[in-house]
Amino acid sequence: MFHKEFRVKSQTVMRGSDRKKLRADIKQQYAGISEEQLAEIISTKEEMLTSKLETHSHETVIVYSIQKIPIFFQTEKIVYPTVYLLWKFPDFVLTFTTWPEVFKKLEGGAALMLPGVILPGECSANVLGDFSRDCCCAVRLRGNRAPVAVGKTAVSSTEMFHLGMKGKGVIVLHTYQDFLWKFGDKSELPILLAEEAQCLTVPSETLGFGEASLVDDVSFPTDHLQCSLTTDKSADLETLPVPRTETDNFFLKTSEGEKVEDDCLVADLSPCVAMEQEDNSLPPMEMPDDLLYKCFMYALKTNAKRVKLPILTSTFFRNHMVPCCPKGRNLDVKKSSYKKLSKFLAAMQEQGFIKVEEQTKGVESIAVIDHEHDELRSFRIPSWPLSEPELSSTEQQTPGSNYSPPEITDMLLVTADVLPFMKLYGKEKGSAMLSSEVKQCLTEYVKANDLQDPANKRMVRMDMLLTQTLVHKNEYAEVLPFADLLPRCEEKMKPAYRLSFPGKEPEIKKGQVQPVILDISQRGANKKVTTIDNLDLYGIDLTEFASAVQKGVACSATIDKINKDDKRVTVQGNQIKFIGQLLKENYHMPQKYIKGLEKAPKKK
Repeated sequence: MFHKEFRVKSQTVMRGSDRKKLRADIKQQYAGISEEQLAEIISTKEEMLTSKLETHSHETVIVYSIQKIPIFFQTEKIVYPTVYLLWKFPDFVLTFTTWPEVFKKLEGGAALMLPGVILPGECSANVLGDFSRDCCCAVRLRGNRAPVAVGKTAVSSTEMFHLGMKGKGVIVLHTYQDFLWKFGDKSELPILLAEEAQCLTVPSETLGFGEASLVDDVSFPTDHLQCSLTTDKSADLETLPVPRTETDNFFLKTSEGEKVEDDCLVADLSPCVAMEQEDNSLPPMEMPDDLLYKCFMYALKTNAKRVKLPILTSTFFRNHMVPCCPKGRNLDVKKSSYKKLSKFLAAMQEQGFIKVEEQTKGVESIAVIDHEHDELRSFRIPSWPLSEPELSSTEQQTPGSNYSPPEITDMLLVTADVLPFMKLYGKEKGSAMLSSEVKQCLTEYVKANDLQDPANKRMVRMDMLLTQTLVHKNEYAEVLPFADLLPRCEEKMKPAYRLSFPGKEPEIKKGQVQPVILDISQRGANKKVTTIDNLDLYGIDLTEFASAVQKGVACSATIDKINKDDKRVTVQGNQIKFIGQLLKENYHMPQKYIKGLEKAPKKK
């Protein structure tokens, strides 16, 4: 459900009445939970947010978060816990155990198949317990009690036993490292051993699951852990340091509000920390401010040396600073003391490295770079390994680089009015013809029947067929100018156009060709949005186009359905000038097929 990116439609602070309703729903769904345990999970003292999401498959999901950490999500009126909650309460729901290699499949959206489930003994009704189909459950990896996936059972325990543990077992909805996990603080998967987890878990029997848990009788020897936690393999896991995360600060509290003693903490050993310990080639850990400064100077010294100015600050950060970040590190402005990119660049401007200008309200760009600055000239490029081998932004794929514009040709369709005449040339009703082809038919007919007036070569004598085809009702004409024959014939035919994309068969469409329509709409009191219609008619990838606009003007861009077949791109603010340039320069669209360019904001 969340293995692809979703869209946040709204986010509001949860009211007290809604919080009570959520508590009631959870208590009804998980009958064994006590009031004290529920109060520990959903505290009345903490602010709780409700987020309405739309998944890639257009499903609506409600997510409940505390301190920006999602703890529950609701779909089809069923409330499911997230992995963040289950890491602190690993026995909250029915749990299945599987092999670590299976997680890659689950992460991609696959279901957990029954042959991959590890049982504490031979398959029997007593081992499986008693649960129904569509029961909320979790999946954990052997050697670690911390769940890595949340879903619902595809079959009941009785069906599971009769099937001989074959077929689909768990329909996975949410996994560790999916986009719902990224919606939180992105805590790494903790290592929960059987003894250590007791101080932070709700025993399964108190929730009414009894013997339903498939791992109650399984031992977890440390030699079966499937991840390298330290370079010293003989080290005791219980003696390893236990780092705290934001998630720990929220969940590690008792019902009286006091924090749990340190000896009850669960080891939360980040794989990336272990990887840094094992890889001596990585640079020493830089402070966020220092890393930001070095990546900025690195970019000015290398890939931004010949950048075309002015350049949007967001584009400069994404295309020039981020590629200069050392391998295995994340360049995050929010973790620095600046908090915002604009504040960091303002500090660099004060030191004389750059000059930042505001193009429009809220849109800043770098107008000048001082490559002769003494500090920049003396800066030595770090020797750390980079995440991306190529730093040049010119080699990156630009919007519309894979797009080939269609060839649009005006056509005419044969109607009943001209059918008797066009039948002489092998045409049928609805046949598409070029204007030049219609003219050629008229010319051949006049010459073949010697209808040219001898006295005036520019005049044509009307015979019965031409009169029936070209002369209007209640109109009498013995002769007509030859120049009038084609307009009269076109008037009685229907307009159409031929759309020819490279490598595809030409397509004939009725009516006049619709241009790309740019328009400005008012939203709310003082908000404007730019709408772009008919892009898909020209074969333009709406997702790529919306992304290009979003990056180009640093504002939101969405794709909305108008009706069953048509979609529209909506962009925040009046962005007609940028969109017009994007269509003409990147997508090579003639200006005659773009309507609404005059609505671009006028320069003051």
